[in-house]
Amino acid sequence: MSTAPLGYVLGGRFDLAEVISEGGTSTVYRAIDRIGLWAREQSPEVAVKVIQPHAKMRQKLLQLLHCEARLLRDCVHPNLVRIYDSDDDGKYHYLVMEFLKGRSLAQVLADRQGRPLSPSVSFQIVRAAGQGLVHMHSLGIVHGDLKPGNIFMTSTGEIKIVDFGTALMLDVPPQRDSATALLDDIELLTPAYASPQMLMGEPRAESDDVYSLAVVAYLTLTGNHPHAQRPANEALNANLTPPPPPTISRAQWRVLASGLALNRRDRIDTVGEFVQRLARPRSFYRSCG
Repeated sequence: MSTAPLGYVLGGRFDLAEVISEGGTSTVYRAIDRIGLWAREQSPEVAVKVIQPHAKMRQKLLQLLHCEARLLRDCVHPNLVRIYDSDDDGKYHYLVMEFLKGRSLAQVLADRQGRPLSPSVSFQIVRAAGQGLVHMHSLGIVHGDLKPGNIFMTSTGEIKIVDFGTALMLDVPPQRDSATALLDDIELLTPAYASPQMLMGEPRAESDDVYSLAVVAYLTLTGNHPHAQRPANEALNANLTPPPPPTISRAQWRVLASGLALNRRDRIDTVGEFVQRLARPRSFYRSCG
C-alpha cells in the first residue's frame, strides 16, 4: 500500500487535493470536505495528516495519531490549530484539522538566511505561541517538541502551533517515561529543541515547553541556535552557555537565559511566567527585591 494518491477520498468524505508536506512518517494534504461543500460552507478546505503505510513502527504511530486527536479535539484556542477528528477508512489512518494559509516560522527564518527578526516580532511570536502552550498546560497536556516548523504564521497575521504529534499528558508516574522513550524511538522528538529531560526520558513537565520556547526565542533574536543545533543533553554534559543576543536588554537576557537553563531546577517553571517576565523583566526583578 502506497501513500494516498491525490484524488483519493478519505472515508468517502475528504477529497485529497494537494500535498502540503511530506515526512518520514506522515503526509499532510489540503483536502476538500465534501460535506462542507454540500452544506455550502464558506471554506470547505481542511488539512489532513495521513500516516504512511510503510512508516517505521507504524502501529505505534497510529496510536499516537489517535491519541493526538483525543487529547486535542476539545483543546480550542486562537493560537492552536483546530483538531477536528481522526479516523480509519480501512486503508488509511488520518487526522483532520483546520486548514491554514501562510508559512511556518521555519520557512520564514530560512528565507532570512541567518538574519534575526526584530525583538518586537520575536516577542510577538513567543507571546502567541506561549499563550497556546499555557492553554494546553491548563488541560494537563505538554507539547514536548515545540520548534519553528511547528509554529505557523498565517496570511492574516495569526500565529498558531500546528503539530501536536508529541503532545502527552503531564500526570505520569515518577519513573522513566516510557511514552517519551517511545517518541524518541520513533524519532518524533527533535533533539535540538527538546529539553534535556525529555531526551533522557524523565517525566515531562511544563518547564520542558519553557525550554523549547526559549530556544525558539533565541533563534529568532540571533539567527542562530543557542547550542549550534547540538542536542540539549549534549549541551548539558558539555556545560555549554550561549552568548546573549545583542538586541535585547540585560534584564531580558536574564529571563531568556533562565528559560534556556539546561538543569530543570534552574529553569522558569511555567510558560506563562516566562512570557510575562520577558515582557516586563525590570518590574519582575524589582518585585523580587
